[in-house]
Amino acid sequence: MRHFYADDGRILTPPQELQPQLKDSFQAFSELLGLIRFFYIADEIWDGKSSLVFNSRGEKLAAILLNDGFFIVHIGEEKIVVIDETALDSVLEKLEETASPDSCRPNEQLLIPLNDPNQFPCGRRCDLCLGSKKSDERNYSQSENFGYMNWVCYHNCLPGIEVTRWDGVFNCPGCVEMRKTKDCKYFPCPTKKAYSNCVECGEYHSCKIFSDCHEPCQCNLGITAEEVTNLVIPYASKERLDILSLTCSRTVDNSL
Repeated sequence: MRHFYADDGRILTPPQELQPQLKDSFQAFSELLGLIRFFYIADEIWDGKSSLVFNSRGEKLAAILLNDGFFIVHIGEEKIVVIDETALDSVLEKLEETASPDSCRPNEQLLIPLNDPNQFPCGRRCDLCLGSKKSDERNYSQSENFGYMNWVCYHNCLPGIEVTRWDGVFNCPGCVEMRKTKDCKYFPCPTKKAYSNCVECGEYHSCKIFSDCHEPCQCNLGITAEEVTNLVIPYASKERLDILSLTCSRTVDNSL
């Protein structure tokens, strides 16, 4: 299993390194990892072998023990054996029952503002990005660590993309300016199709424009809650669009 190390000694491992061990259960593991990272605020304690613990606000949210071809999820006193995706509903229901409100990620980070869905039509929240905050002259000094945190989260885990470590302040002009200079590839697509956002189009899970989209489950094992919040959540576009799609569907159903 291939690892590398953060400056504080944490073991970091690309999730795909677990595929030979987990076999057919790897897809279920990936889905669960992505959902926990997206919906909960937790530090990951990874031993580099078989134990992945999610600690939130000083308490254990969940623990995963890897085995040959399956994994076991411990939540409180309950133990759930996962062989494939069919067991994930039970895991998620148990998490919802036991997680404290402070462990749940605030809706303001998960949603696209419904009063102006056109502001973030592709699902990315550029206003949460460290580089954009620095560009907007907000007080967010962690933007100086963007290069390091980006390396911790994505090094060796994105196929075909080499993520190297670099120092300095990442300063992005922001979503609106990227549209003006036509450097953004996400905004023009629904616009040309006369859609206000990618949910109206409905093809964002298969769209070529989203082919290099960073998904929460891709990032290295062993990252912190802060790293997930700063380097994963802003770009979790498909997950955010799924929430908007579900919200729109419920609105339509309630109006019938």
